[in-house]
Amino acid sequence: MSRGIGAVAVKVLEDDSTVMYLYGGYNLNENKYKNYEHIYDGEIVIDKQCFIEPEIHEKIKKMPSGRKKLITKRIPVSVDYPKMIESDLIKTTNCSNCWKTFDNGMDVMIGYLLFWLFQKYQEDGTIPEKMSYDV
Repeated sequence: MSRGIGAVAVKVLEDDSTVMYLYGGYNLNENKYKNYEHIYDGEIVIDKQCFIEPEIHEKIKKMPSGRKKLITKRIPVSVDYPKMIESDLIKTTNCSNCWKTFDNGMDVMIGYLLFWLFQKYQEDGTIPEKMSYDV
């Protein structure tokens, strides 16, 4: 069953050193935060050095036909984004539909978006244009 909360981030700027996303959250359980207008007024600015490459595992596998094939797997590694936020490699501004924050004042939806953003980057090898988190 859905809890009715989530957030969407859209990439608006990318240069050699940074990536900027605008994001907006929603909470369907509270009328004040439903965000039917899809307002993306929060900001997430990420230094590109935060995008950590996954581990690459390669092995030779024998196929049923008897031929050998090189298999490559991308294994995602943990990204310590809270430490990156503390060291100002990731800068955030809460959106107007922020209904819950961490102790440091950052919107909790930013934490979820960052986790899935880095996960998707490690799986695909490209910085995502759009990222959403829905529960």
